[in-house]
Amino acid sequence: MEEEQPPEDYSCYFKASNLETEILPISSSIDEILLRMEEFENLLGMVKEESSVAVQQNIPEIAAMKPEFDSLCDRLDALERFVAMVSKNLDAVERQVQIAEEELDIPDKTINVLLKSLNIFGKPKPTERQTNRNANGMYEPTKVFKTENYFGAANDGAGSSSGVDSSEEAKK
Repeated sequence: MEEEQPPEDYSCYFKASNLETEILPISSSIDEILLRMEEFENLLGMVKEESSVAVQQNIPEIAAMKPEFDSLCDRLDALERFVAMVSKNLDAVERQVQIAEEELDIPDKTINVLLKSLNIFGKPKPTERQTNRNANGMYEPTKVFKTENYFGAANDGAGSSSGVDSSEEAKK
């Protein structure tokens, strides 16, 4: 069996080593970690408090704005329908103008007309030309939208408050 070492041996060990220089950095690191943990705890408390404010105040405010947002979405949808309808009308009118120019032999001021007239590529010209006339030989204009249906009375100059009327007649 081993003999127990006397306490004097341990005391010599402690006297020989400089405990203060070894323990001081560890102690200061522990103090710094405790300080950072306290700061983190305070920050976490502030985040919890601000999130409760957001839940109690901001979310009801956002929910209160939903009817305005829905109204704006409806107005945007109506505007998109209006733009699509105007585009369709414009395409139809442009097609009629093109047919009328062909009927009246009004030259288009592009190089394409010159190339078409020379028929360089040997494409046969269509035998049947399009026309804007109905079966009776009368000109029949394309039906286009009326601004009164979308922008209120023409004489007030201000238009409707919403900018685009979404009534059933306006959708036609």
